[in-house]
Amino acid sequence: MQTKLRILTGLHIGGSDDTMKIGGIDSAVIKREVFTNEDGTINYDGTGKKITEPYIPGSSLKGKVRSLLEHSFGLIREQKIKLGDRAGKVVDSSFAKMLDGKLQQKANLIITLFGESAGSGDNKNTKITRAIFRDTFLSKDSRKLYLEDKLLLSEEKAENTINRVTVMANPRFMERVPAGVEFDFEVVLREFEEDKSLPLEKTLKLGLLLLQNDALGGGGSRGNGKIEFEKFQNIENLKLKIKELMEEIEKSL
Repeated sequence: MQTKLRILTGLHIGGSDDTMKIGGIDSAVIKREVFTNEDGTINYDGTGKKITEPYIPGSSLKGKVRSLLEHSFGLIREQKIKLGDRAGKVVDSSFAKMLDGKLQQKANLIITLFGESAGSGDNKNTKITRAIFRDTFLSKDSRKLYLEDKLLLSEEKAENTINRVTVMANPRFMERVPAGVEFDFEVVLREFEEDKSLPLEKTLKLGLLLLQNDALGGGGSRGNGKIEFEKFQNIENLKLKIKELMEEIEKSL
């Protein structure tokens, strides 16, 4: 599936900052360097204008979608019941064996969709992931608008932590990708013969809708990271669609 991923509120996915300065940004976003033409296309031969632009790692998207699905399926709640202080890890095959019925089927569905490394839980063999999340790069149109000075790719957001006793503020500065920037999103779903009876496509779609209803990156509870997929932008009642998909998946297991 390919679609546009649009930033609705400032997005922060942290990267390294080798040029940290006093009074500067405390937490920078992850970026890459590219050579671009005036129309926003990229040159891979080192010609054109060199710019630094933000991108969204596939690992960030995959991890967030998997976490949202594990929570929505009730698997993290079950982890807390069965594992206590050891809860909170990625749902793996060893935990799936502690479950039964629909919960076990949901856990195995997650493992099939997102894969499992050899040595994870009691698994001795790698379980191949079905969902491949590509790194999500800036769209050609957004890059062109940036070159024309019509769009910013970075903004600074100041936040304060307040000492409850002294009432002194401790300011910090976060870099964000501003609202309005668009990225080219792509996720590939591999389906094997043994997968035909599994609702993998519906589960993946559910995960993306859950992400659109939640937040991506850091500071989601403070207004950051609201995104929208162009493919799903016309869904009038997102929560109702999520509920319907969950019911469809439940029936197919």
